[in-house]
Amino acid sequence: MVSERSWTIGRLAKKTGLTVRALHHYDRIGLLSPSQYTEGGHRLYSVDDLMKLQQIVSLKQLGFRLKEIKAILHDPGFDPAELLRLQLSRLDGQIRTMLELRDRLRGLYDHFRGGKAADGEQFLTVMRMMNLARSPYFTEGQIRKLRERYIAAGHDGDRQAGIRRMLDGFRSLLEAGKAPDDPDVQALARRWKREMEELALADPGLVRSAERHYRENPDDGLTFGVDKDLYLFMKKALART
Repeated sequence: MVSERSWTIGRLAKKTGLTVRALHHYDRIGLLSPSQYTEGGHRLYSVDDLMKLQQIVSLKQLGFRLKEIKAILHDPGFDPAELLRLQLSRLDGQIRTMLELRDRLRGLYDHFRGGKAADGEQFLTVMRMMNLARSPYFTEGQIRKLRERYIAAGHDGDRQAGIRRMLDGFRSLLEAGKAPDDPDVQALARRWKREMEELALADPGLVRSAERHYRENPDDGLTFGVDKDLYLFMKKALART
């Protein structure tokens, strides 16, 4: 019998916005298993299970992988209050970033009210930064660095055009059936790597955060003209440089 203090997996999924499939996966990997079962063998989740689920969701929002979350929750020294502090710190950073983006949008608005035409790249820059600011995978410092570099690149027409030409070059080589270790591909990969290093976008931590973000938000890459196939091709080529 289901009491008011327990939830079936379907009811829990509906209340939390998670999928039944995700909850089954959490159970299968030992991350979150129900405390009780009905006489018919159906899962029942308790209040304690819900509290643990909230911690899992919070840690995911902070950018931790499920394997890392499992290790954290099984740590005897784990402090739920510290998790809340980290969430608050994260939100504070996101609020500051969004306020800065608001100021940038206000600048574009004033630009139009003054009868001046705004560069399309300025809009794209704001759109990109709004997407990244909402992502749980980037730290405040990383978002600040990305914002500075996006803005700098946006004002440098030659550099911006050069980056787009390299992306077009990668796509042409991919469509021509070239392998990632082909000499032409490798030459272009080395040029790309130098460009990213000059823009300070080759930091390993930043790359990992970006990969997590675009793995869960593949359509965001289309803003740059990079779909999944092109991204994987470039990644393999860069790994061989």
